[in-house]
Amino acid sequence: MLQDLAERLQKQFPDAILSVDLDESRGELSARVRASAILQVARYLHDAPDMAFDHITDICSADYPSDQDRFEVIYQLLSLPQGLRIRLKARLPEDNPSIASVTGVWRGAEFLEREVYDMMGITFTGHPDLRRILMPEDYTEGYPLRKDFPAEGRGWRSQFDFIPRLDEAPEETTGSEFTEAEKKPFRASPGTTGTRRREELLLNMGPQHPSTHGVLRVVLELDGERIVKATPDLGYLHRGVEKLAEGLAYMQVIPHTDRLDYVCAMANNYAYVRAVEKLLGITVPERAEYIRTIVAEMQRIIGHLFWLGTQALDIGAMTVFFWTFREREILLDMFEKLCGARLTLNYYRIGGVDSDFTPDLVLRLKTFLETFPQKVSEYDSLIASNRIWLGRTKNVAVISGEDAINFGLTGPTLRGSGVAYDIRKMEPYGVYDKVDWEVPIGKNGDTYDRYWVRMEEMRQSARIIAQCLDLLPSGPIIADEPQYIPPPKQLVMRDMESLIHHFIIFTQGFKPPKAETYCGTEAPKGELGFFIISDGSPRPYRLKIRSPSFIHMGAFDHMARGYLISDIITIFGTYDIVMGECDR
Repeated sequence: MLQDLAERLQKQFPDAILSVDLDESRGELSARVRASAILQVARYLHDAPDMAFDHITDICSADYPSDQDRFEVIYQLLSLPQGLRIRLKARLPEDNPSIASVTGVWRGAEFLEREVYDMMGITFTGHPDLRRILMPEDYTEGYPLRKDFPAEGRGWRSQFDFIPRLDEAPEETTGSEFTEAEKKPFRASPGTTGTRRREELLLNMGPQHPSTHGVLRVVLELDGERIVKATPDLGYLHRGVEKLAEGLAYMQVIPHTDRLDYVCAMANNYAYVRAVEKLLGITVPERAEYIRTIVAEMQRIIGHLFWLGTQALDIGAMTVFFWTFREREILLDMFEKLCGARLTLNYYRIGGVDSDFTPDLVLRLKTFLETFPQKVSEYDSLIASNRIWLGRTKNVAVISGEDAINFGLTGPTLRGSGVAYDIRKMEPYGVYDKVDWEVPIGKNGDTYDRYWVRMEEMRQSARIIAQCLDLLPSGPIIADEPQYIPPPKQLVMRDMESLIHHFIIFTQGFKPPKAETYCGTEAPKGELGFFIISDGSPRPYRLKIRSPSFIHMGAFDHMARGYLISDIITIFGTYDIVMGECDR
């Protein structure tokens, strides 16, 4: 299938496609495209019926300072009708790193291209709003993901222009605090006129608002109470995780993934170790795969319980919050028993898991599953037909399936619009293909449908866990790959060879093959993907995190326009965003 796709692409664009690389061991296809033809190729891949690459997964960039064409822009595309992925790559010179924007093909590219511009300094001609997105607008130190940019930054510690000098007289400020140029990005285009006499009102929401689920600022342009434009201002929690990863051994990155979506840390661990295993070509033992699937679904339930409690609290229902946290605590106690932690867990390992499921844990989990479906029905009984809940969620933040795909949405946000895309079904991993479960999808694409999808997903997760517990085989919980995986602790304490082996892996790290791979995982919030470029050294040359929260914020303005200020709270909640993951 991939070979056929490669041949068709080369036949259609003999001059634009410079080379095609089919990695059969990892099942990945990448095509190197002439930079001047990227828009033409992208439009063909999107529009041609036999291609139908309708979903933009990610756009990122890599820096090769010693090469003549220093920068590489990388597009990860997905065809939902065919279930195929392709990676397009275009090289750009250092003196003029500029390439055509693909926002006219996929609207989801808007935020992704801004991130590449912000982090690498590559400009996208034809982009509607090309400015920094994670760093401040006035950031002058350069582009952080370039290889010549130091991880600790450049000298900002000595500049504190915002601290007033005590020997200066206070300045008289009259008029607006912001210049017209500063206001411009947050205004709607001149054609969008209101119903009444217009007085401009730009309203700041966040970053210290309790309902923004973290430090997120949204600038609202209003016509009375209605939203004319909603512009998210991200980056308040940007910690440079991708830059940090370039200086860490592969195993050292695992605890950093915990801090992305800190509400669902296990899902982050799982997504990252799967990407590294795909790079190394490791096969995980069967028992470990079952345990991983059980733990991932426990984490999905925890994530959805947290979402339901906080979303209901934001909208005004207090009881739901206490009830959902009651069940969440039981599962967190099990995590504590399993790995000693409750929030940032660091449990998954490259090649398996850290500790085994004990008979006591199996018993506790089975007991929990006996009553859990009734508990989900209890939450439903509180709000499913509550007229305040219905009034705040029905026909609010509606997005069609076509628009949701075009923006690159995934997870419950996409499935609420009637698109049955779930990586666990399309590209099965763990033991999802060995158990019986369904993918719930909505009809109307509104906030209520997304709520229903998450409720049903909790029931499906309980089904998956129950079947996995019944089928749980005996055997090892970590792969036997001495080249990449340290020996068990018992042997390290007794055996000199094991001690040396352990010492080398933990001090020098392991060296994966020189390759690149993208691996997407179905996290509670959507598709959490890791793209790794390996140069054969013990550290990733480039690690890109495709976080669903960031991509979902790209559709925020589209979904907010025309609704009331109070609906903004509902829209924040319906994405289930966590800013640690969004800003990375």
